[in-house]
Amino acid sequence: MKKSKCRPITVGQTLVSEFLNPMNIEISELAEAMGVHRNTLSRIIHDKGRLTAPVAIKLATALGNTPEFWLRIQHAVDVWDVKNKVFDKESKNVRRIKSKTERVDARFG
Repeated sequence: MKKSKCRPITVGQTLVSEFLNPMNIEISELAEAMGVHRNTLSRIIHDKGRLTAPVAIKLATALGNTPEFWLRIQHAVDVWDVKNKVFDKESKNVRRIKSKTERVDARFG
């Protein structure tokens, strides 16, 4: 499996660069509008925690976009992290399964 050198932009980086800074909003203001603790957002912004679906819904509602927008960003980071940090070790015990057609073709090829 081919690895990408650059980790995708995180939810926290997107939140800061595309929303908080341009809109001149403090983390505490956004947290209050969302009804979550400031630490919840701080952990996401500083890449110490993951974005969950319930928080994505609140974030999207507060910022006028969609939960899917935020969850796609989180998913891209999660997949990159697994592929680049865990998969090599885990993949040694995984083999590609072949369809019945491929198995028959290999026998009579």
